[in-house]
Amino acid sequence: MTEFSKKLMMPTDVAHMVLFHPDDLAHAAEWPIAWYSEPFIYPAESVAGRLIAWCTGSDGDFAVRVTNGAITEREQTYAGPQWTFPYTVRHGRAFLDNSDALPGLEKMTETSDNEDFWIEIENGDYAVTVTAVEWDQEPGSDNEDFDALPNYVVQFAPRNGRDIETARRPPDLECEIDFTATDELYAESQRAPDPADYGQLYPAFISRNVGWVGQEFSTKGEAPIEAAVVADEDGEADVFDQPYIVASELVPGAPAVIVECFSYGGQPEGEAEEYEFRSVQAVQIVAVEGQVKNGERSPLGKTGFFRRRPEPVPTDALPLVRIAPLVPVADKSVTITLGAFLEKIVADLEEGGPLAKRLGGIASYEALKLRAVDDDEILARWLLERLPLSGKERLSVGALPPNARRTALDASYLRFAG
Repeated sequence: MTEFSKKLMMPTDVAHMVLFHPDDLAHAAEWPIAWYSEPFIYPAESVAGRLIAWCTGSDGDFAVRVTNGAITEREQTYAGPQWTFPYTVRHGRAFLDNSDALPGLEKMTETSDNEDFWIEIENGDYAVTVTAVEWDQEPGSDNEDFDALPNYVVQFAPRNGRDIETARRPPDLECEIDFTATDELYAESQRAPDPADYGQLYPAFISRNVGWVGQEFSTKGEAPIEAAVVADEDGEADVFDQPYIVASELVPGAPAVIVECFSYGGQPEGEAEEYEFRSVQAVQIVAVEGQVKNGERSPLGKTGFFRRRPEPVPTDALPLVRIAPLVPVADKSVTITLGAFLEKIVADLEEGGPLAKRLGGIASYEALKLRAVDDDEILARWLLERLPLSGKERLSVGALPPNARRTALDASYLRFAG
């Protein structure tokens, strides 16, 4: 093989570098943003020799030298962490990128936009070692005309059957001599919801899109969300600090969720605002006891002469409801185990079943995600979000204990699958 060495300057605003050929990753064309870094995706793509990815630790411009030769003595002197990846060249070349041209829903550029970033190399199986270099430690590196070392050296070497341990995610390779390479998985920390105050009344509304705990949903024109808070001088209402109750019906005993707004706006003038909510806690409705308009709370009006009854809440106001903890119910015996149910859903996604057809190109991504879990709550939330259920069904099924919920979801899936 003819030896080559190519030095490229690669900018990144996602702190990652990737090396791939788009034809090898055509199946990811509809996968979501940053799919390459997911621990349930990256190992599969890496072990198949379709993708190399590493984390730089920061955004910026990075000099990368790609070669099938040796690391130089100068580079080795200031070498820091390194990682060896399996990779198979199938098309006579590979593309170095900052992920902008990677197949996926968020692809922003084409490989043809940056022809210089192609690496021409013979087909074959390779062990590719990426070495980070702390180039600015070399004396004279701060001189403008100095021939500075690269930030990274990427070396292609024949794999020759070598066993290479697959990284769990794109490993961290920061350009510091003393930095230790790591593919450690970090647990996501989620803010615990504020405890519900069962002594206060909450503004409430009905939404056909309401999602179960842990899910997000949108509402547009279903209710005057801004009525719960006082508008500012510009007529804007800040709804972010106001928890709401959302249900499919506001009647005593109905399951509901406490939700927090995290986004709204962006609609053309004259159209209703679209609000994005996150469901954080399950509760149940006790009673409708008031109303709120422009942040002003008042009791319900009364109608009727002999048998007084509450008047309907005006369309420009929101009901105020009293809530209570969701009353637990006894669980049923097991009719389908988690393992069997999970396998049924994954098989649908992998084999082009009804759910796969509903999800389209994202089905393979979701199959890999579910293959990596063994948790009733995660599977339940996944199905409550993706099966064609009404808001009432999502809340009533979500409120069930594990075995009963799994049975109900299995029945919902079978109805959907026909």
